[in-house]
Amino acid sequence: MVGVQGVGGVQEPNKPERSTNAKENSKAQEVENESSASSDDLTISSEAAAAARAAASIQASANQPDIRADRVAEAKAAIERGDYKKPEVVESVAQKISKYL
Repeated sequence: MVGVQGVGGVQEPNKPERSTNAKENSKAQEVENESSASSDDLTISSEAAAAARAAASIQASANQPDIRADRVAEAKAAIERGDYKKPEVVESVAQKISKYL
């Protein structure tokens, strides 16, 4: 039987320990499954789907540049124009910084 090692680089969660009757229950289930119509099903838990989405988001963000050149150019232009020396801008920045102090 083929096992899944993880989805999107996320490891499969630990499974709870099986009881001592697990082999007997497993054999009974196999016999029951063999007698019924044969079909393959795959069910992905909501936790696994969420983990796969998170892994995809992390991968996508890793491919993005850390520095956005367009934003840096805008900030340089604003500094050169003196936009940050205006009293309303200084007050706004001071209020935002005071939240962290």
